Amino acid sequence: MDTQDITLADYLKFFSGTPGGRVIRWQVARTHEERLAVLEEALDDCYSSLVDTRGLNEDRSEDELSMQIANMLCMAGISARHDRHINGHCDLVVEASDGFMWLGEAKIHRDYKWLDDGFLQLSTRYGTAMLGRDRGELIIYHRAGDSIGVLRTWRDRLVTDRPEVEVTSEIAEPSLFFRTRHNCPNSGCSFYVRHTIVPLRHNPGK
Repeated sequence: MDTQDITLADYLKFFSGTPGGRVIRWQVARTHEERLAVLEEALDDCYSSLVDTRGLNEDRSEDELSMQIANMLCMAGISARHDRHINGHCDLVVEASDGFMWLGEAKIHRDYKWLDDGFLQLSTRYGTAMLGRDRGELIIYHRAGDSIGVLRTWRDRLVTDRPEVEVTSEIAEPSLFFRTRHNCPNSGCSFYVRHTIVPLRHNPGK
Protein backbone atom coordinates (compact mmCIF):
# COMPACT_ATOMS: atom_id res chain seq x y z
CA MET A 1 0.00 0.00 0.00
CA ASP A 2 1.40 3.39 -0.96
CA THR A 3 0.27 6.88 -0.01
CA GLN A 4 -2.26 7.01 -2.82
CA ASP A 5 -4.07 4.02 -1.32
CA ILE A 6 -4.46 5.48 2.18
CA THR A 7 -8.01 6.59 2.96
CA LEU A 8 -8.87 9.32 5.41
CA ALA A 9 -10.11 6.67 7.83
CA ASP A 10 -6.81 4.79 7.52
CA TYR A 11 -4.84 7.95 8.25
CA LEU A 12 -6.90 8.83 11.30
CA LYS A 13 -6.65 5.28 12.59
CA PHE A 14 -2.89 5.67 12.97
CA PHE A 15 -2.39 9.43 13.31
CA SER A 16 -5.54 10.72 15.02
CA GLY A 17 -3.64 12.18 17.98
CA THR A 18 -0.94 13.89 15.95
CA PRO A 19 -1.11 17.57 14.94
CA GLY A 20 -1.90 16.56 11.35
CA GLY A 21 -4.62 14.20 12.52
CA ARG A 22 -6.16 16.90 14.67
CA VAL A 23 -6.37 19.28 11.72
CA ILE A 24 -8.42 16.71 9.84
CA ARG A 25 -10.56 15.80 12.86
CA TRP A 26 -11.31 19.50 13.40
CA GLN A 27 -12.34 19.95 9.76
CA VAL A 28 -14.58 16.87 9.63
CA ALA A 29 -16.05 17.08 13.16
CA ARG A 30 -19.77 16.37 13.09
CA THR A 31 -20.67 17.44 16.62
CA HIS A 32 -19.72 20.16 19.07
CA GLU A 33 -18.43 17.46 21.42
CA GLU A 34 -16.01 16.21 18.75
CA ARG A 35 -14.76 19.76 18.20
CA LEU A 36 -14.27 20.29 21.92
CA ALA A 37 -12.21 17.10 22.22
CA VAL A 38 -9.89 18.22 19.41
CA LEU A 39 -9.61 21.73 20.84
CA GLU A 40 -8.70 20.54 24.33
CA GLU A 41 -6.02 18.22 22.93
CA ALA A 42 -4.57 21.15 20.98
CA LEU A 43 -4.75 23.43 24.02
CA ASP A 44 -2.86 20.88 26.11
CA ASP A 45 -0.09 20.94 23.50
CA CYS A 46 -0.08 24.76 23.61
CA TYR A 47 0.25 24.74 27.40
CA SER A 48 3.08 22.20 27.19
CA SER A 49 4.89 24.45 24.73
CA LEU A 50 4.61 27.39 27.13
CA VAL A 51 5.93 25.23 29.97
CA ASP A 52 8.84 23.99 27.85
CA THR A 53 9.85 27.58 27.05
CA ARG A 54 8.98 29.10 30.43
CA GLY A 55 12.44 30.61 30.83
CA LEU A 56 11.75 32.75 27.78
CA ASN A 57 8.25 33.61 28.97
CA GLU A 58 8.95 34.65 32.56
CA ASP A 59 8.33 38.35 31.81
CA ARG A 60 5.42 37.88 29.41
CA SER A 61 2.04 39.41 30.22
CA GLU A 62 -1.33 37.65 30.18
CA ASP A 63 -2.00 39.09 26.75
CA GLU A 64 1.37 38.03 25.36
CA LEU A 65 0.98 34.46 26.64
CA SER A 66 -2.58 34.24 25.34
CA MET A 67 -1.54 35.59 21.96
CA GLN A 68 1.02 32.79 21.75
CA ILE A 69 -1.75 30.25 22.39
CA ALA A 70 -3.99 31.85 19.75
CA ASN A 71 -1.17 31.76 17.21
CA MET A 72 -0.37 28.12 17.98
CA LEU A 73 -4.03 27.14 17.59
CA CYS A 74 -4.24 28.97 14.25
CA MET A 75 -1.11 27.13 13.06
CA ALA A 76 -2.94 23.90 14.00
CA GLY A 77 -5.85 24.82 11.74
CA ILE A 78 -8.15 25.99 14.55
CA SER A 79 -9.56 29.49 14.14
CA ALA A 80 -8.61 31.32 17.34
CA ARG A 81 -8.60 35.04 18.11
CA HIS A 82 -7.14 36.94 21.00
CA ASP A 83 -8.98 39.81 22.68
CA ARG A 84 -12.11 39.53 20.55
CA HIS A 85 -15.04 41.63 21.73
CA ILE A 86 -17.75 39.36 23.16
CA ASN A 87 -19.56 41.82 25.45
CA GLY A 88 -16.06 42.64 26.64
CA HIS A 89 -12.57 41.69 25.59
CA CYS A 90 -12.33 37.91 25.85
CA ASP A 91 -8.77 36.59 25.94
CA LEU A 92 -9.32 33.64 23.59
CA VAL A 93 -12.23 32.90 21.28
CA VAL A 94 -12.43 29.82 19.06
CA GLU A 95 -15.20 29.59 16.48
CA ALA A 96 -16.34 27.16 13.81
CA SER A 97 -18.84 27.47 10.98
CA ASP A 98 -21.49 25.29 12.67
CA GLY A 99 -22.08 27.80 15.48
CA PHE A 100 -19.41 26.43 17.79
CA MET A 101 -17.88 29.05 20.09
CA TRP A 102 -15.44 28.32 22.90
CA LEU A 103 -14.29 31.05 25.29
CA GLY A 104 -11.06 31.24 27.26
CA GLU A 105 -10.25 33.73 30.01
CA ALA A 106 -6.63 33.86 31.18
CA LYS A 107 -5.15 35.17 34.43
CA ILE A 108 -1.62 35.28 35.78
CA HIS A 109 -2.18 34.08 39.34
CA ARG A 110 -1.56 36.75 41.93
CA ASP A 111 -4.39 35.98 44.36
CA TYR A 112 -7.66 34.05 44.38
CA LYS A 113 -9.80 37.16 44.03
CA TRP A 114 -8.10 37.72 40.68
CA LEU A 115 -9.03 34.19 39.60
CA ASP A 116 -12.61 34.75 40.76
CA ASP A 117 -12.72 37.90 38.64
CA GLY A 118 -11.73 35.79 35.63
CA PHE A 119 -14.37 33.18 36.41
CA LEU A 120 -17.04 35.88 36.65
CA GLN A 121 -15.93 37.46 33.38
CA LEU A 122 -16.12 34.09 31.66
CA SER A 123 -19.45 33.02 33.15
CA THR A 124 -21.42 36.27 33.48
CA ARG A 125 -19.99 38.59 30.80
CA TYR A 126 -18.92 36.37 27.88
CA GLY A 127 -20.72 33.04 28.28
CA THR A 128 -24.24 32.37 27.02
CA ALA A 129 -24.52 28.55 27.39
CA MET A 130 -26.45 28.36 24.13
CA LEU A 131 -26.12 25.42 21.74
CA GLY A 132 -22.46 24.92 20.85
CA ARG A 133 -21.52 27.82 23.13
CA ASP A 134 -21.69 26.20 26.55
CA ARG A 135 -17.97 25.53 27.10
CA GLY A 136 -15.15 27.70 28.31
CA GLU A 137 -11.85 27.60 30.12
CA LEU A 138 -10.22 29.54 32.93
CA ILE A 139 -6.49 29.50 32.11
CA ILE A 140 -4.27 30.17 35.10
CA TYR A 141 -0.66 31.11 34.36
CA HIS A 142 1.32 30.33 37.52
CA ARG A 143 4.94 31.21 38.25
CA ALA A 144 5.40 30.51 41.97
CA GLY A 145 5.69 26.70 42.16
CA ASP A 146 3.38 23.98 43.58
CA SER A 147 0.83 24.70 40.89
CA ILE A 148 -1.34 21.71 41.77
CA GLY A 149 -1.63 23.00 45.33
CA VAL A 150 -2.80 26.37 44.02
CA LEU A 151 -5.33 24.64 41.77
CA ARG A 152 -6.71 22.63 44.70
CA THR A 153 -7.07 25.78 46.79
CA TRP A 154 -8.82 27.56 43.92
CA ARG A 155 -11.27 24.65 43.53
CA ASP A 156 -12.05 24.61 47.24
CA ARG A 157 -12.54 28.37 47.45
CA LEU A 158 -14.69 28.44 44.32
CA VAL A 159 -17.22 25.87 45.52
CA THR A 160 -17.28 27.37 49.04
CA ASP A 161 -17.86 30.92 47.86
CA ARG A 162 -20.16 29.95 45.00
CA PRO A 163 -22.39 27.00 46.05
CA GLU A 164 -24.15 27.12 42.69
CA VAL A 165 -20.95 25.78 41.08
CA GLU A 166 -20.68 21.99 40.90
CA VAL A 167 -17.36 20.17 40.39
CA THR A 168 -17.98 17.58 37.66
CA SER A 169 -14.41 16.29 37.27
CA GLU A 170 -11.82 16.31 40.02
CA ILE A 171 -8.09 16.91 39.66
CA ALA A 172 -6.36 13.65 38.75
CA GLU A 173 -2.57 13.92 38.99
CA PRO A 174 -0.65 14.71 36.92
CA SER A 175 -3.52 16.45 35.15
CA LEU A 176 -3.58 20.10 36.11
CA PHE A 177 -7.27 20.84 35.62
CA PHE A 178 -10.72 20.26 37.03
CA ARG A 179 -14.16 20.85 35.54
CA THR A 180 -17.26 22.62 36.81
CA ARG A 181 -20.87 23.21 35.81
CA HIS A 182 -23.21 26.02 36.78
CA ASN A 183 -26.32 27.68 35.38
CA CYS A 184 -25.47 30.60 33.11
CA PRO A 185 -27.15 33.75 34.49
CA ASN A 186 -27.97 34.89 30.95
CA SER A 187 -29.75 31.85 29.50
CA GLY A 188 -30.31 29.71 32.59
CA CYS A 189 -28.70 26.77 30.77
CA SER A 190 -25.69 24.79 31.95
CA PHE A 191 -22.28 26.30 31.34
CA TYR A 192 -19.21 24.08 31.65
CA VAL A 193 -15.76 25.38 32.56
CA ARG A 194 -12.40 23.64 32.53
CA HIS A 195 -10.06 25.26 35.07
CA THR A 196 -6.47 24.68 33.93
CA ILE A 197 -3.26 25.83 35.57
CA VAL A 198 -0.09 26.25 33.49
CA PRO A 199 3.07 25.85 35.66
CA LEU A 200 5.57 28.48 34.54
CA ARG A 201 7.97 28.64 37.50
CA HIS A 202 11.52 29.21 36.30
CA ASN A 203 14.06 29.26 39.13
CA PRO A 204 16.86 26.81 38.21
CA GLY A 205 19.37 25.88 40.88
CA LYS A 206 22.14 25.97 38.32
